[in-house]
Amino acid sequence: MEKKTIQVDSNIPKSVLIGFVLSFLTVFVVQHFSTFSYIPNMSTLSNYTSDGKIILSQEYDTRTTPVGALYQTTPFGTKIDLPTNGMMCSELLYDSEFKSYSNKGVLYAISVFSDYKYLLLFWVAYTLIILFFKRYRLKVLILALPITLMNCENKIVQEKASTTAIQTDTTAQNIQPTISLPETETRQKRYYL
Repeated sequence: MEKKTIQVDSNIPKSVLIGFVLSFLTVFVVQHFSTFSYIPNMSTLSNYTSDGKIILSQEYDTRTTPVGALYQTTPFGTKIDLPTNGMMCSELLYDSEFKSYSNKGVLYAISVFSDYKYLLLFWVAYTLIILFFKRYRLKVLILALPITLMNCENKIVQEKASTTAIQTDTTAQNIQPTISLPETETRQKRYYL
């Protein structure tokens, strides 16, 4: 019996790895357009007035009201529940540790894996594009070379035509009669009337 060996092209693992890195970076950059929203924990506030009427809407102090729920909504539409860790609402609204990029960068990186469908989609697309260009590089160059040369020839012809048109316009402008300006005395009289 003959031994059959399977040979794997060395470009395939490299292309898969490069495709993953590119897809991760693409989804990571898109995650920067995520929005963060919260719901305050208003269970400590009274729902009734002193007269016994129900309060439909009330204001709360952001410094003393804890965050009840915290969400990150990605541009792909995924809603991610984030831990509140006893944060107050003011920490989300004003400059705090939560708003620092070191904290949000971690949240963006984690959310990349929450949108794993798009990560896989970009991974496959980038890998196929890389493999295609590695395999058909010469054929693409051979096809692109005549097109580029034809475009260059057309551009040279257009530049020659435009310089000829500019020269004829300049000649026509030089032939036109010049308009003389009014004398300085009449101009002064106009301003002083």
